[in-house]
Amino acid sequence: MRRIAVIDAETDPFRKGRIPAPFLWGFYDGREYREYEHKAPLVEYLREHDFIVYAHNGGKFDFHFLLDDLEAYDNIEIINGRIGKMYIGKSELRDSWLIIPEKLAAYQKDEIDYALFESDKRDNPATRKLISAYLQSDCLYLHQMVSAFIEKFGLHFTVPGAAMSQWKKIEKAEELIPIDETDMEFYNRFAPYYYGGRVECFESGIIDANFAVYDINSAYPYAMLQMHPSSGDYHETDGYVSGADFYRLECVSGGALPYRGEGADGYGLTFPRDGERREYFITSWEYRAAIETKSIRSVKVIESITFARHTTFQAYIQKFWAERQIAKASGDILGSLFAKRLMNALYGKFASNPQNYSNYIIVPENEAFALVQPGAVYTMGGMIGPWALAEKPLDECEQRYYNVATGASITGFVRAMLWKAIHSSKRVLYVDTDSIACCAPGSIRLGDQLGNWKLEGNFDRAGIGGKKLYIFRGAKGEKNADGSHLYKTASKGARLTHAELWRVARGLTVEYFPDVPSFSVHKAPGFVNRSIRKTV
Repeated sequence: MRRIAVIDAETDPFRKGRIPAPFLWGFYDGREYREYEHKAPLVEYLREHDFIVYAHNGGKFDFHFLLDDLEAYDNIEIINGRIGKMYIGKSELRDSWLIIPEKLAAYQKDEIDYALFESDKRDNPATRKLISAYLQSDCLYLHQMVSAFIEKFGLHFTVPGAAMSQWKKIEKAEELIPIDETDMEFYNRFAPYYYGGRVECFESGIIDANFAVYDINSAYPYAMLQMHPSSGDYHETDGYVSGADFYRLECVSGGALPYRGEGADGYGLTFPRDGERREYFITSWEYRAAIETKSIRSVKVIESITFARHTTFQAYIQKFWAERQIAKASGDILGSLFAKRLMNALYGKFASNPQNYSNYIIVPENEAFALVQPGAVYTMGGMIGPWALAEKPLDECEQRYYNVATGASITGFVRAMLWKAIHSSKRVLYVDTDSIACCAPGSIRLGDQLGNWKLEGNFDRAGIGGKKLYIFRGAKGEKNADGSHLYKTASKGARLTHAELWRVARGLTVEYFPDVPSFSVHKAPGFVNRSIRKTV
């Protein structure tokens, strides 16, 4: 196998309005550590040696400082706006975040005062020695993480890819009937039944109340212990059929069912409770939960869909659940992180849509006009550094459809489980995928086992400004692991202080000016300032 190496760059500290620039590069291949004050000799070394080189979060940061050093007409892989893979000479550069989506500190990271990285301080010999030691340790820790992942799971580009490979091995070893791969027609037929997690604000503003937050232990892995559709063959029946896997129906829902359509927010779905009759595409899990809780009325089942075969992922989940418990007990941080990620990465792979992916090459900017001519294979996908980004859909032979019905059933189980908890609990304030904030829990089972609920903390004040935008203050005596007072916060897309979150919850607007610039594959690095206000 090709040698594994890592690189990292130390830059100017993050500061509002300043695009940081690297002043020191580190390289480590497991045998030799190299350090460069300028990127040119590093780039030359990479050109001449056949490495697979990882940078942590490189696709959103480090790689952007190397775009000038790429060669025209090279392939480049982009996933959700992140540079996943690019090439410099003989070396292939990959973003390690795609296989280990954790901060380096989740494993090990030394501490340093980043103020020392300012240009008027970093050239002091004693300071430079500290910075050099810090950079070297980051490279060493990253190499340990990446090497451990590859040794355990093989050389995979992403965590879902590694998870699918592990599932295939278990599937074969256990002599399970394989889950059918499908096609675009099948995907388009069942994509309407596939949704994400339930995120919902039941109250908003400043709320003074005694409440608690409860989480499901590994909600999606627990769902995977159930039986789910696994075949590409299915039977459609008009009207209601007991035991079907999916239902298309019309009804008035009291908050039980997911809906994607008018009124759906940026998270893609709502859970109507406005008395309006709608058409819903739901799993049997959600249908049964709605009937059990008497949360739907005026029901007309239009169509029932029953699959020919079903499967469970018990062998897969139990393997990694056991590995995680052993790793946690023995202090194996990486083993615990890997097992957690592998348990949660598989279900989404079944629902992936190849139509969302493209092939890319980089071309000189002055040749970009040729990309948009009638009949051209590629189209203009914007700019990436000094290059025009040429984009074309995956060829048909590259498109791989797994089984979106499997993924839809798994996610539907978790939403149904959460709905039953919502319905039975008293004064629910907020829910998010696998957690509930309420004044008194209902039909939930507390415990440490897979699928049990755990108490995350007791709180006495909430400030809710919207989905993924809240602050919960711990009740008296509630502490974090470091002894500080417990707060639970979320401010997706921004780093708001506690005071700013309280202001937003009160209905005031907070102007957010980030310290960290945004590095995009479609435009030059810059700062995205935002006006953050209450949304519910």
